[in-house]
Amino acid sequence: MSNQPSNHYISRLLAKVFDIKIAEIVSYYLLDFFLTNVDSIVEVPIFSHIVTVLVFIVYDSSFQFFADGSLGKKIFNIYLVSKEEENHKIPFQKILYRSFYVCCFGLGFLLPKISILFALFTFYYLYRNGTTHWDKILKLRPMYKPISYGRMVWIAVCFLFLLSSYFQILRNYF
Repeated sequence: MSNQPSNHYISRLLAKVFDIKIAEIVSYYLLDFFLTNVDSIVEVPIFSHIVTVLVFIVYDSSFQFFADGSLGKKIFNIYLVSKEEENHKIPFQKILYRSFYVCCFGLGFLLPKISILFALFTFYYLYRNGTTHWDKILKLRPMYKPISYGRMVWIAVCFLFLLSSYFQILRNYF
């Protein structure tokens, strides 16, 4: 079994898109739940953006620690191992650092125009070095399992459900 299948770049990208959309949906519902009038607070985009970034970091860290991978990683058969201690669970502090690094350096704090630039740089670095700079610093290695045809169908269904939910929120927002 190959450690790095030919689709690992696309798998990582789509897994991250999946996780970002989940964080955006959860942050919208959190704002809606805790605040009585979401429409007035969403007009101040900095607050909703900060909530989205915090939700992404908490979501990514907690799923990685407790479930050994975020939902995006789970559906694409990606998991992390430590280069130093492959059979040990990765400490929560290291996972939290990784989530912060991904959000900051890999996604540009999810700022719309900046995040594309950061993502392009990250994938260029990944292509040139075979790893991201935060995984290199934290001594982590993503592992990839092959994706079966049944899993591809499951991925398509998950993305349709996720994007349907996301566009429903956008439709209600505007």
